[in-house]
Amino acid sequence: MKSLVFALSSLILFAFTVDKVEDYLSVKGPLTFNKTDFHLKWSDKPNDEYYIQEYLPKDESLESFNQMLTIHLFDTDIDLEGAVSQKVSELEERKKTDPVCNYQVTESPDGKEFIVDFLLGESNDDEMTIVEFNVYHYRQVDLKKKDKGIAVLAYSKRSYGDDITEFFKTLKAERNAHLNEMISSQKPSIKLKKK
Repeated sequence: MKSLVFALSSLILFAFTVDKVEDYLSVKGPLTFNKTDFHLKWSDKPNDEYYIQEYLPKDESLESFNQMLTIHLFDTDIDLEGAVSQKVSELEERKKTDPVCNYQVTESPDGKEFIVDFLLGESNDDEMTIVEFNVYHYRQVDLKKKDKGIAVLAYSKRSYGDDITEFFKTLKAERNAHLNEMISSQKPSIKLKKK
């Protein structure tokens, strides 16, 4: 009986820890974008210098989302231009195999912020299966006493299968709306948790 109770309590503890998502960046949620609330669903720290946190509307899943907000944090001394240049290089490489891949870079008048908006697609047997529009906002943030990092707030909107044609029809108007929203939205305050 004791072993059964132990097994059940271990199972409950495991289920609880799987659902718990680490907030590495101390970002108060939910985040709001385009009149939609986004809740923290997943996070990771792939290495000592890179953090990522993904936020979704309440009823969406990571496997088949329609909208997502992501915060990327680079705890390095790379400058804004260098970070944007890395993304552009990545997109240029993708364009070689992705026929819908396209991007535009916009710099703020004071040179302290950049936006990269881009389109990606995936196909199966020459049929488009997923199209994703992204808006990445780059800014420098203070992390520690003298250290600075790069924070990227990213909005992604996806369409699947039969809905892709309508997605392309409305993309121009929606692109402008999402760019304006990203420019005017309050960016989340970021504070790394002490190690």
